[in-house]
Amino acid sequence: MAESDEQYDALGQTYERAKHIPTGLAEQATFLAALPPLAGRSVLDVACGTGFYPRRFVDLGASRVIGVDSSEEMVAYANYVERKEPRGISYRREDAATLPVLGRFDVVTAVWLLGYADDPAALDRMVANLAANLAPGGHLVVVVPNPDADFAVLAGPYGRYGYQVIRTGTATIRTPVSVRVLDEPAFAFDSFYWPVGAFDGALRRAGLVEITRAPTVLPADDRGAEFWADLLRSPSFAVFTAKSE
Repeated sequence: MAESDEQYDALGQTYERAKHIPTGLAEQATFLAALPPLAGRSVLDVACGTGFYPRRFVDLGASRVIGVDSSEEMVAYANYVERKEPRGISYRREDAATLPVLGRFDVVTAVWLLGYADDPAALDRMVANLAANLAPGGHLVVVVPNPDADFAVLAGPYGRYGYQVIRTGTATIRTPVSVRVLDEPAFAFDSFYWPVGAFDGALRRAGLVEITRAPTVLPADDRGAEFWADLLRSPSFAVFTAKSE
């Protein structure tokens, strides 16, 4: 093994702690609520990262789960966890821009993938590749940067949810931002926010139907309505669902 267990565990803690700050908990609650029942179903997760959501899918009853990611490091970590805690998940390295048909899946997911498309044509190719892996009547569920985000909220009071989103350039096709995770130790990464209509338009052009933006769901905790008000007003994320015909 190229990495030690300690190095792999540190890697997982770094990449997965954003799932456990308040905005990550709301993302999880919204995304998982938008999924169809997974019991006995096959799932392909594209841009699976460390395998966080593929593991959840198995725990929710999925019968077959494949995770793909373009990062060799992420796939190596996901396989490390699978060796430690076998769930029957298969991982492989694939780029969403050139994703082949790996099968016909009941559910295809992509979390924080589509915002990184270089332009509308690249976005269409990514969505077409996701759709090509759906079985007839299959469900596509994607997590994307919120198209109608209020950047004043994301750069200010949103910090109470564990990170802030700061615009770093002029909006063209998409708006470049820095996402600053305020957990300790803090870190930042680049991302892009697309305008209203970009993601659902790409889903429609791929021939998908029943395109819906899922309502934001809050995690079950005791922090109360006042704490979550700014997140409900302008979540950093959005979840879209669609079906193949």
